[in-house]
Amino acid sequence: MSHAAPSTHAAGTIKSHGLTARTAIRIAWVAFVLFLILPFLLFLVVVAKLGFTESASIPQDRQWWFLATLGYLLVIVPISFFWRSHVFKAYWTGHTVSPGNYLFGTISVWLALVIGGIFSLTGCLMTNSMLPNLIPALIAFMFFVTLWPSGRAMIGHTGDAEDPSVYKEPS
Repeated sequence: MSHAAPSTHAAGTIKSHGLTARTAIRIAWVAFVLFLILPFLLFLVVVAKLGFTESASIPQDRQWWFLATLGYLLVIVPISFFWRSHVFKAYWTGHTVSPGNYLFGTISVWLALVIGGIFSLTGCLMTNSMLPNLIPALIAFMFFVTLWPSGRAMIGHTGDAEDPSVYKEPS
């Protein structure tokens, strides 16, 4: 099975199977903003429902939301980063990543973080208390906002991963 190599067009965009780097970065930004807005709206619902009420202590049997969210974040999020590394394997050898692989790898990490945050915020609503369930959501959000789409992995040749003078982390 052979894969067609990406071709460079006059505008300097890399095209792979009909998807250009410029289109991929636009799609990535739309997805990034959407994944930023959805948990924020849920956070506003949590604050509106729980922010102005006194919260009682959380019974031990209802802390499973917090523990389940932590377990999810500790297992699934690192797996998503390893998955992105697998999808970006061309980048590690100094080549560009195809626009489709860039979207697939990047969005998979974002989804893992957003799902963890939403699950955590849902735990706030289910336990009728902001803490401790708000903490994993904030951690997921902090990781998410640092992973904005730059498109660097699909546009620039950065050199070999073993050459620290030219290597840059893909984003």
